Amino acid sequence: MPAVAQAGEPAAAETPAETAINATQLIQAGFEDQDLARLSLEELAMVEVTSVSRRPEALADAAAAIYVISADDIRRSGATTLPEVLRLAPNLNVQRVNAVDYAISARGFNGYETSNKLLVLVDGRSIYSTLSSGVFWDARDVMLEDVERIEVISGPGGALYGSNAMNGVINIITRSANDTRGTLLSVGAGDDEANFALRHGGGLGDSGAWRAWVMGFSRAESRALTGQGANDDAEGLRAGGRADWSAGENRLTLQGDAFDNQVTINEDLLGTETHVRGANVLGRWTRPLAGGDLQVQAYYDRYEREEPGTLEQSDTWDVSLQQSFEAGRHRLVVGAGHRVVDSRLDAAPGAAFLDPPQRTLTLTNIFAQDQIDLGGGVTLTLGAKFEDNSFSGQEFLPNVRLAWRRPGGDLLWAAAGRATRTPNRIERDLTLPGFLTGAEFQSETATAYELGYRANPLPNLSFSINAFYNVYDDLRTVSVTPVVFLPLHLTNNGEAETWGVEAWGGYDVTPTWRLSAGVSTLAKDYDPTVTLDDLSGLISIGEDPDYQVLLRSQHDLTDRLELDVRLRAVGALASVDDYVEADARLGWRLTDRLELSVTGQNLLEDRRVETADPVRARVFGRSVYGALRVSF
Repeated sequence: MPAVAQAGEPAAAETPAETAINATQLIQAGFEDQDLARLSLEELAMVEVTSVSRRPEALADAAAAIYVISADDIRRSGATTLPEVLRLAPNLNVQRVNAVDYAISARGFNGYETSNKLLVLVDGRSIYSTLSSGVFWDARDVMLEDVERIEVISGPGGALYGSNAMNGVINIITRSANDTRGTLLSVGAGDDEANFALRHGGGLGDSGAWRAWVMGFSRAESRALTGQGANDDAEGLRAGGRADWSAGENRLTLQGDAFDNQVTINEDLLGTETHVRGANVLGRWTRPLAGGDLQVQAYYDRYEREEPGTLEQSDTWDVSLQQSFEAGRHRLVVGAGHRVVDSRLDAAPGAAFLDPPQRTLTLTNIFAQDQIDLGGGVTLTLGAKFEDNSFSGQEFLPNVRLAWRRPGGDLLWAAAGRATRTPNRIERDLTLPGFLTGAEFQSETATAYELGYRANPLPNLSFSINAFYNVYDDLRTVSVTPVVFLPLHLTNNGEAETWGVEAWGGYDVTPTWRLSAGVSTLAKDYDPTVTLDDLSGLISIGEDPDYQVLLRSQHDLTDRLELDVRLRAVGALASVDDYVEADARLGWRLTDRLELSVTGQNLLEDRRVETADPVRARVFGRSVYGALRVSF
């Protein structure tokens, strides 16, 4: 945003840092104050991101395949759940499984049982499951109106985020309480769901602010492949709060939420009732130190899923610290962390069970990363993380990145790194007497090579293109016991290679009309042959489309009327046809603080399946959703 000059004075040119700060401030403003679409693509390129190097840097300087979903993107999408918002990221593949479940992955291995190589963070809190290595999306929701941005990195993040950031990292960052003062009410209803959210915030002394919120949803059942109701309707409530304040140079954050959802098990279409409950609390302290910032963070997370005869419980305690500082040509980040997870699963009689039913798991890590300015716009980044976990012991996760910022402003970068996925409790402890026993399953590993280019050649044009080649070893397989055949064991005999291209960009046709596009391709090479070393035929590789194309139009028809259209084309799976689908949203701002919108989803087909899961696959069709949002 250009600097504003006083009368009779010339406007001063902004530095890149000032542009980044101004762009970030506009993102943090409420919807009644600033429409993010008014930012130019040049200004959007200077928005600060933190996920690539765990310190603030301009998006244009981030040497990684990173896509940012802004608060305004979320609002204009018409999406009502976090997984539906993630469809905006062209470097993710999102498969809806049923009314509440999703499979989401980056660079392959998607599927309800196999999407286990993506780390998801909410304000620095990991929501990765130690039971199955996935994310239970039905229980991991946020108030979308409070999200500042979502940073989506495709590619390994092990050097900074450790094990399980194997194919990517999703970092969900919510707004400071200082940016959410006042009251906001959002309500909506449609063919398939109804939602509400209420938030109120205010000042906290002379140097802080707070907010409290509550939200709820009711979701209708999906349809089985035969057309009958799938009995998977769901409803739930979530409430929480956040406070941010300063004490001298110290900046403090305290936040948390609790939820209670009632969902159903629908593999057999009987609609067996399930309760999913949980709560978390997080505290963060940041202050300047040694020419940089010291950050200390701790959180507690409680999760519980109760089904007839089965109860899963986990309690997670996590503490971490990191220090960033500069020394000459070096920009360094160092840190350490320790996590303890108490996990328990009580299974129904006669079913497979975990042996032992309860375990205490630990994860300890230290990491360091150095960004070295070599001159001439060239930056070399060296990073590594050392971890020790309860199942597979010690892991070393290195990464090297080389970036060249050309005089014209575009960025060329290359990277190589190693990432792992540690075993989960099912892989180590699952037992069915006489048929399956717990095994010494070890970490899966990936060696990744990346090449990327990001440019803003014109004020109204920007794009990013990334290519990758990944080599996977020690993938999960199912093997027999020598001589006697049974019981079976989960083993690490699988190997695979994947490669592909991800590209996205934006073009401002006019100051009020923006077109965006994204495309991703994926090819896989692996041996699906059923052998005694792998009776599964390497089903852990998942089901992924060969391509995905996303197109989006954001058009301000008038100062008050918005039209947003999204089109996506997704390649076929083994048992699912390729499809083309469209969503559209019409938004009308009656005043600066009152907005009405209507969203149509899945407008092109009345019957679509997104997952190849033969048991859980459900049918989705057209739907309409109307919403009202008011702030005061």
